[in-house]
Amino acid sequence: MKKIFLIFLSMSLLMVGSLSAQQGKEVRVRFSKQESLTRIVLEAEDSLVNNSKITSSPLKITVSFPDPFTVSVQNGLPFKISTKDKLLIINLSEESATKFFRLSSPARLVFDIQGNDTYTDIQSVSVFSKVFVIDPGHGGYDFGITSGDVNEKDTGMSIAKDLGSTLSKKGKKVFLTRRVDQYMSLADRIKFINQKSPDIFISLHSSMSENFIVYSPKLEEQGTNEIADFYKLSSKQKKYIEKSKFLSDSIRKAIKDEFNLDVVRREMPLPILNSVGAPSVLIELPSPKFLVYDQQTLARIKNSIIYGIALYDQ
Repeated sequence: MKKIFLIFLSMSLLMVGSLSAQQGKEVRVRFSKQESLTRIVLEAEDSLVNNSKITSSPLKITVSFPDPFTVSVQNGLPFKISTKDKLLIINLSEESATKFFRLSSPARLVFDIQGNDTYTDIQSVSVFSKVFVIDPGHGGYDFGITSGDVNEKDTGMSIAKDLGSTLSKKGKKVFLTRRVDQYMSLADRIKFINQKSPDIFISLHSSMSENFIVYSPKLEEQGTNEIADFYKLSSKQKKYIEKSKFLSDSIRKAIKDEFNLDVVRREMPLPILNSVGAPSVLIELPSPKFLVYDQQTLARIKNSIIYGIALYDQ
């Protein structure tokens, strides 16, 4: 009789465990609001947060979790939530720009929602520099950093084209090192840039970190090796080094003001910067793990670069 009871108890525990697994893990939804900014926080265990995939549009945020889940929500949410299979869908009440962060301790997804009424008409911003070369990094078989279905080469290309279009509408002459998805060597890029004699050169890349990083050139001490000096071509950057620092400071400030985030600025002897005869910066964008690259975010990045150029031109 005792053996039968133990078997029954074991089966009961297995059934409870199975039922719990079917019900799914809990996702807790809360929000806070300050002036025009709404922050949405989804808190769950590490496996759900770290393996989730996020997509967004001006009116909707969709979170795809790897496992079934249940939802508990804070009272008075100013948005609608729906679930379907392993999807959690947040429907916004008005078109908004979304910033996304993946945080730990505790594991959570954070969405900062900002209405479009805060944007300034970028066409009214004055830019005085006349010739620009914009370099979307990587291309072709060189994807750069990849996260899910987001590639560094595509993100850089999208921003470069939008940035070039906006500057062209301001009457500026703009050249892109590549306009299609093709591989281009570092040597070919450097040759192309210097042939165009730009007033400003900007290279666009991505990083694995959660930060925006803005690089300016750093010249190393030169020896007497003429071959090494030829390949470094750093003599081209020498006369522009201080202007490059000012340009990087200006773009850093504009990105910081737009996204309300700390932006890292570094000086490094990067060949793509040291070899250019013009004020030059390289911008690394946060990993897609930490920032959602929807149309609004791409536009905000482009706009902040324009603001930074305008600040440099003052």
